[in-house]
Amino acid sequence: MSRLDLVKHDPKTACLVEHLQEELAREPAKGEPQRKIIIFSEYVDTVLYLKEALTKHFENKMLVVAGDLSSAKIAQINKNYDASYAEQENHFDILLTSDKISEGFNLNRAGMVINYDIPWNPVRVIQRVGRINRISKKVFNELYIVNFFPTEQGAELVKSREIAQNKMFLIHSALGEDAKIFDVDEEPTPAGLYNRIQQNPDELEEENFYNKALREFIRIQKDHPEILANLENYPPRVKVAKQYTEDELLVFFKKGRLYITELSYTDEKPLPETKAFEDVFDKVTCAPEEKSLELSHQFWPAYNAIKNYKPYMPGGASEQSLEQKALNQLNTLINNVQAQKLMPYKDFLRILREDILHYGTHSEYSLRRISNFSVAEHKINETIKEIEKLQNELGRDYLERAVAYQKKLKKDIIIAIENRIL
Repeated sequence: MSRLDLVKHDPKTACLVEHLQEELAREPAKGEPQRKIIIFSEYVDTVLYLKEALTKHFENKMLVVAGDLSSAKIAQINKNYDASYAEQENHFDILLTSDKISEGFNLNRAGMVINYDIPWNPVRVIQRVGRINRISKKVFNELYIVNFFPTEQGAELVKSREIAQNKMFLIHSALGEDAKIFDVDEEPTPAGLYNRIQQNPDELEEENFYNKALREFIRIQKDHPEILANLENYPPRVKVAKQYTEDELLVFFKKGRLYITELSYTDEKPLPETKAFEDVFDKVTCAPEEKSLELSHQFWPAYNAIKNYKPYMPGGASEQSLEQKALNQLNTLINNVQAQKLMPYKDFLRILREDILHYGTHSEYSLRRISNFSVAEHKINETIKEIEKLQNELGRDYLERAVAYQKKLKKDIIIAIENRIL
C-alpha cells in the first residue's frame, strides 16, 4: 500500500477530475442551460480533501460546503443553483458538499449528482438526488446520477454497497420507486436483505396517516381487485348510508383539492365542519361484506346544508384569503428566515407553496395550519415543530402522489356517506 502512495496518486480523485472536465466542456442540449454538477460526500474530511485537489483544476468555479453554512453561503447556493430563486447568478459550476445540504435546498440548475461515497442509509442517497429532481421547475430533460463504489476488496471489508442496496430493495418493494438510484439492475436478493436488516435493525417509527391509508389500499388491491376495476364505472355522484356509532353525514368534494365536510345529526342546531381526511378515515372505512342502508329522512337537508356551506365551496372569498395568508407565511419562511435549524424543512415548505400556487390539494384545515406558522425569530422552534408535524402527517412526497392520483379522477366528484346508528 505504501508503495502505491494512494494519497499522492489517488486514482479515484483523478477519475473524478477527468470526468468533471469532460462534462463541463460538453455543449448543453438545445433549449437547456449549461449543466452544473453537485458532488456529495458523507464525510467533511473527504470534502476538505477534495477541495484542495479540485481547486487546482477548477479554481473559483467551485463552491464548497464543509459543515459551514452561513447566511452568505446559503445566499450563494440559492443564487447559483436554485432555478426558482429571484436573484440569479452564475459564478459556480461545481458544488462540493457534505450531506449538510442534502435536505432543504432547490439545486435544480444542476443536472448531475455525483455520490463520491455511498451512505449506509439509502434515504440519504434519495435526498441527494432529490436536490436536482424538483417538482417546482423542470430545467433538464434528463438527470444523471454518478456513483463511486469501493473496490471488490474494499467492498468486502465495509459492505457499504451491499447494505445500502439491500435497504434500497426494501424501499422499492414497499413504495414502488420508479427511479433507479444505484444502478440499472438494483435487484438485491430478499435473503440478503433479510440478513442485513437482522444485523442492522433500524429504529421503528410510528406509522403516519399516509402509510396507514396506503396499507389499506394495498390490502383492497390484493384481496378485492374487482372494487378498483369498477371505479371507472362509478357515477360522479355517489350517495350511500352505512351503520356506525354516530348519526352524521360526511361529504367529499373533489375539485382541484379534496374538501371534506362533516355534519352531525345529534346537535340541536348542527353546523357543517371542515375536516381532514385523517380525521374521518376510520369513519368511512367498512368491511367488504357490509350492506348499505337506506338514506335517512335527515340526509337531504344535511346534504343541502353542506353544499351551501361557503368555506366548503372552492373559490370562496374566505378560502382565497386563507390561501393568500398561507402563501405569505411560506414565502417569508422560505426567502427571509435563514435560521440554520429551519434549512432541513425548506424543501417541504417549497412543496407546500407549489401546491397552493399550481395544484390546490390542500384542505381548508391544512391551509389554516400553514397560515398559523409563525415567522417570528423567537418562535422558530415552535414553528419547526408544527412544520415537522405536518410533514410527518402528509409525507414529504405527498404532492407527487396527490397530483398523480388527481390525473386519474374526474372533476367535481361528490361522495356522500351517511353514518347511522341502528
